Amino acid sequence: MKRWLGVALLALAACRPPADRPRPAVAEPPKAATPAPEPAPPPPPPPATVERLLVPGDLVASVVRPTNGAPPVTAFVGGVCSNASAYLQAFPEAARKQGGVVGIEGDQLCGPGVDPHFRTYSWDASKLHARIEAALAAAGLREIPPAGITLVGYSQGAALAEQLAAKYPGRYARLVLIGAPTEPAPRDFAKTRALVTMACDRDVTARMKTAAISANKAGTPATYLQMPNCTHGQVADAENIFGQSFDWLAANERPLDPNASAVKIVGPPG
Repeated sequence: MKRWLGVALLALAACRPPADRPRPAVAEPPKAATPAPEPAPPPPPPPATVERLLVPGDLVASVVRPTNGAPPVTAFVGGVCSNASAYLQAFPEAARKQGGVVGIEGDQLCGPGVDPHFRTYSWDASKLHARIEAALAAAGLREIPPAGITLVGYSQGAALAEQLAAKYPGRYARLVLIGAPTEPAPRDFAKTRALVTMACDRDVTARMKTAAISANKAGTPATYLQMPNCTHGQVADAENIFGQSFDWLAANERPLDPNASAVKIVGPPG
């Protein structure tokens, strides 16, 4: 029995590896690469604001500037005894997204005892044209681009904007007409690249709807938008409705005339 036990121990010893024989290395699994941290998103821009704009030779205007610092190519004209700055206060974000908007105040006082911040426009389209160009120049624009500018007119401003579109074809290329006091004539928009008509739901809706339909039939891309829960002279849901207007103009305007060219702004009105 002892002899068999000794033989078994010798056999086990023969199977044991020598103490100094290196053990095979065990490969470690590769370490996963640490992903690079994602860059932090840029901070949102501060809220859009309406600034005073000093216009040489004219009244103080208002401006909402775009985030990229480019000069605006859109103007706003109000109605009788209105305040363009107050209107801009209702849609500054849409104005900034549009690329900036300049608000032109009326050149006449409303009358004795009326707050001078509320003004009326004279019925002189040529004078208003010079005032618009002077305000755009004061905001940094040196020439009217070949694509023209966008003009927004409310009430009296809508009638004046129609006159400007007819008198300076191609210059006022995109129009937003709100609550016009008279029926807009399709012939006045013969060279307008795109037109939006608009009204409050308790205002002259039929007139402005018809104007869009008639302009379309005459070949000018046009649509009608309606502001809810308001009457003449007011704005409602302004950020949304003006944003829709500007987006529609950009998406539906007629192709640019290949012969169109930039026009240098002459200077402030006399």
